[in-house]
Amino acid sequence: MHQELQCFMYHSELAPTAELSCVADIVKTARDFNQLHAITGVLIFDGQRFAQYIEGEAQAIDFLIGQLARDPRHINFTPQHNGPRTDKRWFPSWSMAYVLLESTDPLGEVSCLCGASALEKLQELLPELDFG
Repeated sequence: MHQELQCFMYHSELAPTAELSCVADIVKTARDFNQLHAITGVLIFDGQRFAQYIEGEAQAIDFLIGQLARDPRHINFTPQHNGPRTDKRWFPSWSMAYVLLESTDPLGEVSCLCGASALEKLQELLPELDFG
């Protein structure tokens, strides 16, 4: 039986006790987990702050939200949007796209929003990001 797609977006900060090198492990772990659970999305990092958007079946997303909330490598975990994905996936072929930003400005703009406004700002930002 096909379940409804759900999307979730949050922002957080790298924990003061976390090494910067942990970000590579976060991306690898996310890609492995997400591929097994048909979750797609993007992780954006500016050297201090994270913004992440994920999409997938509701049960898998809910489980992952719990895991993310307890991860000690980041602090100030702040959900911005959690709801049904009513149209096609934004990242159909990315188990976890990753973007390292040169500037903190884009995440500052995204992190002050919630709900549909946060999603709209992220969608505006996506064409400017380098997924290379």
